[in-house]
Amino acid sequence: MDIDAWKDKINQWFGRSYYDQINQQNVTRLSTYFLRVKDAQADNPLLQQIQEQLQHLQEKAEWDKVKAIELLLVPLLDADDLDMELHYKLHNAQLFLPEYEAGFFRECYETMMQKPEAQGHTSVPEEILSRKRALLTKLTVSLQKFQEDRLLRSIFANKARFKIGLFFGLAIIFSVFLLAIGILHPEGIYQYCSRYCPQFTWLTSITAEIPEPTDTQQADKIHLHFAIAALMAGYMGACFSMLISLKSRIETITLKELENLHKLHFILTRIITGIGAALICYYFFRAQLLTGSLFPDFSEQKEIHLNSKTYFTLIIWCFIAGFSEKLVPSILSKTEGQLAERKS
Repeated sequence: MDIDAWKDKINQWFGRSYYDQINQQNVTRLSTYFLRVKDAQADNPLLQQIQEQLQHLQEKAEWDKVKAIELLLVPLLDADDLDMELHYKLHNAQLFLPEYEAGFFRECYETMMQKPEAQGHTSVPEEILSRKRALLTKLTVSLQKFQEDRLLRSIFANKARFKIGLFFGLAIIFSVFLLAIGILHPEGIYQYCSRYCPQFTWLTSITAEIPEPTDTQQADKIHLHFAIAALMAGYMGACFSMLISLKSRIETITLKELENLHKLHFILTRIITGIGAALICYYFFRAQLLTGSLFPDFSEQKEIHLNSKTYFTLIIWCFIAGFSEKLVPSILSKTEGQLAERKS
């Protein structure tokens, strides 16, 4: 498969096939419309320009050329077609455009039709036709902008889902991997790396001079696994948060902000924030500043197994810390308030 074929395949994943399909439908519609009006406007100098643009579109459907042809066709419309097209676009404006913008076009049309020269004439004056064409041109531009905005939002959203989904998938794989290691190896990640990955000397050197580890050292090795699992839970929570919030943010944020959502630096920044929140949450649990039946208890040595309440409550809370952007800041604010009260 050549490079162009790969590009087409990737574009299909990101919704470009739908974008191209819409363009192709517009090409067919404009070509048919052009055949209708060109005979009545045989001497119009715009015909040659439109014909050239249509030939380019037959070879490659480009949105910019579609928009240009649609605007060039406006001066070629007769009075009946102009009224029909104007009413149709006003109806679309009422459906799709913001109320303030749709109301502006509706008010302009009503004001124009209330003028004395627009009433009581069997033939519409050229001045009124000129005003209608100007209004139709402006209305067409606004609807084109809306359609392009909607298509770009779909493409950007698909790109963001694809990239965030990849990171989320990796987080799930690593989390299951850590869980399996914890179940199969009593000392967790430490024992796994010391047995299967001897190159990780920073792990095996922790107790290299002690032949038989004590209970305290055994607990430290288990807590190393707990800490890594907590960070991975925060990573997974941050990815899950981005995927969940993407649906509600597509229509509420600006197009530029939506474009930034699929940028790698934005995704990595959010993931790092989630990992940092999970790490702070883990510190609070280890310091026993957050205690209770709903929180992990590190007061005693805990083993990693499927019935370990400490292990799984830690993962749940670190996942929530990575998911929520308000949990850890609220904990820090409350801690700051308690410290201020004690000083006073």
